[in-house]
Amino acid sequence: MDMEHHKSEFDQKGFTIVRGFVDQSVARVLKEISVKDEAMNQNTHDVLDSDGRKSKLTLWYMPGDDVFGRLSCSDKMNEMMATLLGGEVSFFHAKLMNKEPKVGGKWEWHQDYGYWYEDGFLKPDMGSCFIALDPCTPHNGALRVIPCSHQYGRLRHTSTGQQAGAELERVEEIKSRHGEVLCEMEPGDALFFHANALHTSGPNQSDQSRLILISSFFRRDNVCLKNDPRYNNKDISVIDHQKILEGKHQLDPTLNFSRAQDHIIG
Repeated sequence: MDMEHHKSEFDQKGFTIVRGFVDQSVARVLKEISVKDEAMNQNTHDVLDSDGRKSKLTLWYMPGDDVFGRLSCSDKMNEMMATLLGGEVSFFHAKLMNKEPKVGGKWEWHQDYGYWYEDGFLKPDMGSCFIALDPCTPHNGALRVIPCSHQYGRLRHTSTGQQAGAELERVEEIKSRHGEVLCEMEPGDALFFHANALHTSGPNQSDQSRLILISSFFRRDNVCLKNDPRYNNKDISVIDHQKILEGKHQLDPTLNFSRAQDHIIG
């Protein structure tokens, strides 16, 4: 992995893709758990788009001693996020998102910091790692990102369905200057993107699910104004990336899952 190349691309474009960031064997285990695990299913909620289509979302705020938590706590993940964000990082949350075949909804153009600003973070020194557990294609709702859009600062967001979208006039102007990139991905590929990078995804019109896992982080020196234990710095016991599969092959049911009112997120 050429860290220098990915850092340069992230700084310039606001995102970078690392092919095969996790082994396909790990991606397969994550998908199997995502589909079958009881704790995952009990904490999954529907998020509607402006057309009434739904995506399924599960979100938790602490990494457990399972394969999901070990991936978020792996040395490879934390070193990559620290390099891209320019300083030591803390785990924010992880979420599993599933667009089911034919019915999975779209996500409006938005910036994650459009949401996370409301959570009280003073600066957009935050980012996410988007890992494909299914192939991501134009037909099942692959992510689209506007290069360099993180350079324009936080845009105003308004409610659309059960989501919040960035003001379209500005989105269209930024897109006219930089275009957009369709991020086609295979299981195990990872997309790292800045919290101010504008991104969207269409509905799933295919016969194949689009299941993805996102781990989000903030730089440790990024102050959060809200006295909420979910957002405080969390000391992470970093583990060897090669030991991810040694974690429990089930999601820890005692994790701090999101509440109903938290489900409108990016």
